[in-house]
Amino acid sequence: MQIKTYIIDSFTQEPFKGNPAGVCLLDSELAPPLMQSIASEMNLSETAFLVPAPESDDHFHIRYFTPKVEIAFCGHATLASAKVVLDRLSLSKATFTTGQGLQLQVSQEEDGGILMHFPLYAPAAKEPLPEIYAALDLSPDDCVGVFYAEPLTLLIVQLKKHKTLLEVKPDYKKLIQEAPYLKGLALTSPSEDPAYDFCSRCFWPWVGINEDPVTGSAHSALAPFWAFILGKTQLNAYQASARGGSMHLTLQPAKSLVEVRSHAQIVLEGVLFV
Repeated sequence: MQIKTYIIDSFTQEPFKGNPAGVCLLDSELAPPLMQSIASEMNLSETAFLVPAPESDDHFHIRYFTPKVEIAFCGHATLASAKVVLDRLSLSKATFTTGQGLQLQVSQEEDGGILMHFPLYAPAAKEPLPEIYAALDLSPDDCVGVFYAEPLTLLIVQLKKHKTLLEVKPDYKKLIQEAPYLKGLALTSPSEDPAYDFCSRCFWPWVGINEDPVTGSAHSALAPFWAFILGKTQLNAYQASARGGSMHLTLQPAKSLVEVRSHAQIVLEGVLFV
């Protein structure tokens, strides 16, 4: 079996920045253990597997795998998949249906960017979690509060200062031990760069990814979170990892959607032999 396979850097206009994802274009569904083996071989934070839907030329079924587990929704692998089908299959728009039935609309923008419609997940406030602060080597004075986005199993810790965000060095083993119920943790702060409204860093050691370079799915929760704080529905976000990446966010609360605009770069194209 030969599988068309790509590596795409998402949320960036430069190669080797943003967040790399694998994309495999399939003719038919593969067995989950085989998809998991391929994702482990790719050894990227996520690999997406696309299968054309019989009802439409621009409709695909999509599944996402980290090197360790399958996950329900991945933003940067969705952007990577959009780049492949819009660029290599010459489509102007497409719909991805996830394994859980979530429908994600993507389309090509005139400036070469890609527009995606993500679900909106407003996080709820939680009591302070001293054990999480300790695993992050933070004091309560560093933090504004703790919030939880249940659909993503994502904890959000709001920090007072951007400098603190950049300096955090998590104890990943302690995070897993103290909060085994989580899948991800996002730290977020105001931006010191006037080009951006807020910044974040995201950690997913529970699914085999310590620090994710740019996490699209987390912005389904970070967008409504900061929209409420700042009183605006259009936001520019930057994820302050070593690779870095950015996106423009527009909230559509009436539709429970977040419009996510960004770019992606194809850096590798080949054939996987199975």
